[in-house]
Amino acid sequence: MNVDPAASMRCWAIELEVGGRTFEVPPLPAADWWPVLVAGDPSLILDFLKSDPTNEDSLDEMLLSGELDGAELSQALIDAIEEMAGRSFHCAFVLATVAVQSWPIVGGALAGRGFRWDVMPLGAALDAIYPLILSNIPKEEDRKKFLRLLDNETLTGGKSRARDKQAVVTEFETLAGPKPTGGRKATGAPSDSARPRTRTRPRPPRQDGL
Repeated sequence: MNVDPAASMRCWAIELEVGGRTFEVPPLPAADWWPVLVAGDPSLILDFLKSDPTNEDSLDEMLLSGELDGAELSQALIDAIEEMAGRSFHCAFVLATVAVQSWPIVGGALAGRGFRWDVMPLGAALDAIYPLILSNIPKEEDRKKFLRLLDNETLTGGKSRARDKQAVVTEFETLAGPKPTGGRKATGAPSDSARPRTRTRPRPPRQDGL
């Protein structure tokens, strides 16, 4: 696994060069890039350009006119993710997918260390996640298999990111075992359970003259 240390040092702006034109993505922290990586959808990067309507309109016009090929744009967006992640898109996607699969451990450890998703770059987040995942795989042989999984780009890159994600999860579960299924699944949505009642304290007996 090749890693670019520069991706972990600061949040960088990125220039997308497509169709002979240059479009800029502003410097954004891991919190903004993470949903793109988890979804495995490079096109979500285009949302970062909404602050500059001229660029967004130009991309649409270039695609509609045929001046810009969709494959060229997709590759430019993947290149942008790899620049921010400091590693291949496949490797970053696998790390993000496994991190979500093991979030009670990974998220808890990062929170305990005070990791700031709203400040730190995406490369630094993936740097921190990598050893946490390895430490959660008990056997040395299985850790080596996970390292091979990071390099196995044939596992992803299909037309369906949902199938890619499931393939990664299945492979990881053979190494670390399936994640616990007990309890309630965290979704980020408001709870639909009844609000717990607060027990009121009994009033002290009233004293004469008060």
